[in-house]
Amino acid sequence: MKKKKNKSLKFLRKRLLKAARDLSMRVLFAYDFRKEDLFNVLEEFLNTKKFPSEIKEYVLKVINFYNENSQEVDDIIKSHLKNWRFERIGYIERAVLRLGVSELLIIHSKEESKELKDKEIRILFLDLLDLVECYTNSKLSVKFVNGILGKINKELEQNENSIHIGLTQ
Repeated sequence: MKKKKNKSLKFLRKRLLKAARDLSMRVLFAYDFRKEDLFNVLEEFLNTKKFPSEIKEYVLKVINFYNENSQEVDDIIKSHLKNWRFERIGYIERAVLRLGVSELLIIHSKEESKELKDKEIRILFLDLLDLVECYTNSKLSVKFVNGILGKINKELEQNENSIHIGLTQ
C-alpha cells in the first residue's frame, strides 16, 4: 500500500510542476506580448483562478528569478541564436526559452548530485517541449526550442562552477 501511495504522490508532484510551468510560461508570454509590468501580469493570472499553494510558490520563484536576471537570461538566449534575431522569435517560443533558461540556471546552481540534476533537467525539457507543441502545434518550434535549450544546458554543465547569477530560493 505504501508503494502505491508514494507513486501517486510522485504523479501529483509531476502534475503540479507541469501546471506551474504552464502558468509561468503564460505569465511570461502575456508580459512580453502586452508589454506590461511582470508582477501586474502575474497578479492578474493568480487572481483569475484559485491555484494550489505549491503552484503559486513555484511560479513566484521562477518569475522572481526571471525578473531579477532578465537581462542575463535574455543575453544567454541571444548568444545561442544562429541566423535569428531575438525579436523575431515567436512569443510562445520566447516565453518557453526564458522559462527554460531561468530554470536551468536555478537547477545548475543547486548543491545536488549530477544524477539528480540530470533527472530534473530531463523532466524540465519534457514539460517545456510539451508546452511548445501544445501552444504552437509546430514540430519546427519544438525542434528550435529543444536545440537552443540543449546547447545552453550543455554550456551550463561545462561551466557549472562559474554560475553566479543572483538566485532567490
